[in-house]
Amino acid sequence: MSAVVQSVNGFLGRNRRKFYWLGGTASAGYMLIKYAQWKWSEYQQRRELEQTAKSNVKRRFEQNLQDCTFAVASLLPTLGEQLFEGLNVELITAQLQQCRQAKNEAGRESPDGSVATSEEGSSSRKTKIELWEELKILSFTRTISAVYLVTLLIVFTHLQLNLLGRFFYLDSVVAFAPQVDDDADTPGVVVAAKKTVTDETERKYLTFSWFVLNVGWKGCVERVRRAVGEVVGSMSLKEPITYDVMLNIISQIRSQVEGDGFSEKVASYLLPEEGTEEEVLSASGGDDEEFTMDEELDVLLDETRDFVESTDFSHVLHSSLDEAFDLLAKQFRPTFITDQHAHSSVTELAPGQQQLDVGPVNKGKTLLLAGAIPVVSRVAHSVLNGVPNIFLEALSAQPELKAFSVVMYTGWEDRAP
Repeated sequence: MSAVVQSVNGFLGRNRRKFYWLGGTASAGYMLIKYAQWKWSEYQQRRELEQTAKSNVKRRFEQNLQDCTFAVASLLPTLGEQLFEGLNVELITAQLQQCRQAKNEAGRESPDGSVATSEEGSSSRKTKIELWEELKILSFTRTISAVYLVTLLIVFTHLQLNLLGRFFYLDSVVAFAPQVDDDADTPGVVVAAKKTVTDETERKYLTFSWFVLNVGWKGCVERVRRAVGEVVGSMSLKEPITYDVMLNIISQIRSQVEGDGFSEKVASYLLPEEGTEEEVLSASGGDDEEFTMDEELDVLLDETRDFVESTDFSHVLHSSLDEAFDLLAKQFRPTFITDQHAHSSVTELAPGQQQLDVGPVNKGKTLLLAGAIPVVSRVAHSVLNGVPNIFLEALSAQPELKAFSVVMYTGWEDRAP
């Protein structure tokens, strides 16, 4: 028995280093496996958190886009009221009807066919031609201004709500992360995280949509009015208008409006001049004590101005305007082009058969410019008051606008608490 024990001890003694190496290797392998299992578990947890976070961001972002659509829909009636009151096409139409009635009543029409109108508190007389010329300019101005203003309002509202949405998302993340107050008397005490944007700042920031609806829109309308005067002003009321001619008129007006520093002017339509913000807050309905500027609001407005003056904003705005004016063209199409006119008169020919000259293809109806004016006037109502509003629906789903909204919503690099 002792011989066996001595033999074993001798074997262990001779291979002691090998056993140490084997034990160390086994322990290291065990620890390595445990570490790999821990890292894999940590990776899975982190991946699940990232997927949850991405899902949460996506859900919040999509909700934010819906909020943008609802917000614009709530502002459109105010915009429409301002535009229809400022460019009162219906009043001029009523005056022309008054001219017509006066003509039919003996002794009522003046020798030059004029009608009495009230302008700025004084009585003046305008001839029917003068009224028609004014109606021509106002009709085109109102409808095209409506397209510009609706587009500007949609893009600006997306900018505002996505900037706020970014801060709200960060606040929701911080709310789940306990904050330790190092200055507290009791070490390690947990305190509530401070909101990035307070409710008061949010309310004051959104108040600046008042500026667009009550002040800024006038500058945009005046620019459109000048462009309409350049393009339509010299056109005769008896000039024939086809669908292609109407599209060409709109294209020329757009070129006039969007040239000569239009991108730089946009900021003045959307935001007040720096230093006048408190005047806007006061005029929007709040008292001087409640509606005052603060540092948070300054930061938001500065960032908003940076976005409005950026090339990305300009690109998105022009893409949205292209979409809006395509929709405007479709509103005019039924007036000029019927289903019958839409079909081509060219028939399929057999091999070797010669096409007969059947005259020009019918490209739709032709109206006198005076006859097209009521059509132009009516379209403004569909742009601003359509139910459902196809302009709001189409522009809110515009790909470039959605991409720009993503950029604004997820610009957290310098904003993370």
